[in-house]
Amino acid sequence: MTAAQPAPAASTIGGHINPTGAPTAPVDPTWQRLSDAWTQQVPILADRTDLTVVVAPGAGHGSPACFFPLLNRIEVNGDHLGADPATVDPWALDAADQYPVGWGLLVHEAAHARHSHWDPPGAMDGVPWPVFDAARHLDESRIEYRQLRRRPIDRLYLRAATRQLLMHAIPPVDDVHVAGRACALLLARADAGVLDRPEVRPVRTAVRKLIGTDRLRRLQVIWRKAHRTRDDDTARMVDLARQWCEVLGIDTTGYGPAMALPSGTGGSLYDAVAAAIGAIAAADAADAQAAADALRRALAAAAARQRAKEAEALAAKRSRNTAHEVFGKPAAPGHTRTPKPGERASARQLARALKAAAQREPVTIHTTSETPPGRLIPRAAVTAAAQRAAGVRPDAQPWRSSHHRRIPNPPLAVGITVDVSLSMRAWLGPLQSVAWITAQATRWAQGRSATVTFGENVTAITRPGQPPGEVRELGLEGNTVGFTKTVDALDGALDLGDPRAGARLLVVVSDGEFTGVDTVTGQLRINRLRAAGCAVLWLGPPRSTPLHGVTTRLGIAPAQAGKEIADAATAALRGHPGP
Repeated sequence: MTAAQPAPAASTIGGHINPTGAPTAPVDPTWQRLSDAWTQQVPILADRTDLTVVVAPGAGHGSPACFFPLLNRIEVNGDHLGADPATVDPWALDAADQYPVGWGLLVHEAAHARHSHWDPPGAMDGVPWPVFDAARHLDESRIEYRQLRRRPIDRLYLRAATRQLLMHAIPPVDDVHVAGRACALLLARADAGVLDRPEVRPVRTAVRKLIGTDRLRRLQVIWRKAHRTRDDDTARMVDLARQWCEVLGIDTTGYGPAMALPSGTGGSLYDAVAAAIGAIAAADAADAQAAADALRRALAAAAARQRAKEAEALAAKRSRNTAHEVFGKPAAPGHTRTPKPGERASARQLARALKAAAQREPVTIHTTSETPPGRLIPRAAVTAAAQRAAGVRPDAQPWRSSHHRRIPNPPLAVGITVDVSLSMRAWLGPLQSVAWITAQATRWAQGRSATVTFGENVTAITRPGQPPGEVRELGLEGNTVGFTKTVDALDGALDLGDPRAGARLLVVVSDGEFTGVDTVTGQLRINRLRAAGCAVLWLGPPRSTPLHGVTTRLGIAPAQAGKEIADAATAALRGHPGP
């Protein structure tokens, strides 16, 4: 990127490539820190590892930035950085967004370092200065075109540098030479993909009025050819530059070491350039705002996910600790009895139903190949024969085979929490039978189950992986506390809150007359399990007050509880997609 002084001025757009004078060295430690960081970062931009970057106030040798090909050195004038280097971390993820103009200058010079190899020392000997100057102008959009082919992400920063500095490169006068410069620096950048065509439409209109449609079209053909020119094609770049001068009627013999441009104080072209820069600025501001909004949303979503992850980790840890507390101690003494024949039969029947529900049909996998075995596909065989006849390596695969892949059955976990307060008296007999039947059946079906009661205390009735030989009788208790603790214990023991744990079912048998604390915390526990894909079934008397979001079966006969649980368990298995 080059910035010529307002007219009258020499054409200095190429002065940022191999400028004269000694290289600049930063003297301030703050600028040195930034220079060191950019030196380490520029290989990503330039695809070169031999470059050194200096960014400091006054660097650039009269241009906003410059490149020394023989020294492999880039300089950026710190006055154009757009940020205080003392307050910016150059290694932050958003560092480039804090100084987009400065970074855009670095990207532009890095593009020169990577793609401007057509004018090595001595290659321009004998080339008239106007031709060399035109070639340098054409190279400005050419190297950015090539850069964006490699790194589309650099577009934002190239636009920022262009928008900030372009007005200094376009003298305020309506002139054929200036029109040519506007074509090379603005219209060509639209074709290069740096700018959008609607943004430069005012400039195109003003240029057309100055040089006519035919000459504008011929210039467009030239700059598009330049975009497709190899990085080291000296002859091609010089030839295109000569054509450029011919189209604009530039005398290639009448100028010395610099091409003076006419002076002026304004004009329609200058106004059009100003309008284009305004459009670019407005578009960039809108894009920046949209990007900032998207970033805020992404950061907020990431923060929410992190909070949810941490909350889930805490909840899982709490559940594991509670499970250890409830199931880790010896069973409390209680009355037991021998299972009845009907209970044993029900356990076997439920086990068969669970196994059937868990069964997954094999999946048929079809594959094709160039050689047998398999079934021959006639169309593919004809294609392969035609390819061989044409001397082409066949890519058709005329043999098709099928095989079946067995899908593992999903595991099942059933947790039952039973309210043993006085109001649930009628349910205790059937539920002690259900607890034993479920424990036996889930084990036979390669699943797990556990039953816990709450009232005065939280008591483990059956334990995961340890189906009892005897049916434990449930006793009434004179309170209704501990519901939340039972849910945590069952979750920790059976992984009810883990979506990877297969089909999961929580059964709550209660009238829902909890304490205020259990109502609030219990609802939170239910919400968490449901969000993780665990089914929740609530059984209870007709006037029960179940928590929200659960499947309810209220008012059924207590003797029907076993059937309802069996149906819910098989439904959970059938609805699970499997591993």
